[in-house]
Amino acid sequence: MRRRKLLLGLLLSGAIFTVPACQSTGSGSEAGEKAVTPPSVTASIDPQVSTKEAVLAAYYGMWQNFRHAASTSDWNDPAIADHAIGDAEKVLRHGLYVAYQKEQVVKGEPELRPRITALIPTSGPTKATVSDCVDDTKFLIYGKDGRRVEDVDPGGRHRTTAGLVLRKGAWYVTSFVFREVGTC
Repeated sequence: MRRRKLLLGLLLSGAIFTVPACQSTGSGSEAGEKAVTPPSVTASIDPQVSTKEAVLAAYYGMWQNFRHAASTSDWNDPAIADHAIGDAEKVLRHGLYVAYQKEQVVKGEPELRPRITALIPTSGPTKATVSDCVDDTKFLIYGKDGRRVEDVDPGGRHRTTAGLVLRKGAWYVTSFVFREVGTC
């Protein structure tokens, strides 16, 4: 767990509107003049929009809480469990504990580009997979003395996969794999 930059802002995946071209009714009063009907607006709404938004909110929330805890290496931060449970929570807390032992903190933000790659089942999903290419070049490790730790990898892009589950109406990250630099 070295660096990472968080671009907060969920996908604006609301309704998609299409506006058809204006049509002539053929009832113009002068030659060449056409009466125009107002454009109709149709909404094409993905029935899973709210589910997708909730899944991404949990994923972004996990990163937000991790980033906050990493700024002080607080491996006991209760907010970690707000969005991460099970193995994912263990992975995050372990990374924070190692940083705590080394007297290191992380400053900056990871850059995230998540996309949902699976919702299971497709109707009424209770499981999801999020794939990401996390850029941690601006999520930097510092000693608690404020000096940048130079003997660590400068960061880069990491292929990341998170598994999420729906429990009691809320989505939680349950598995989290952060691969080596250069995997995406």
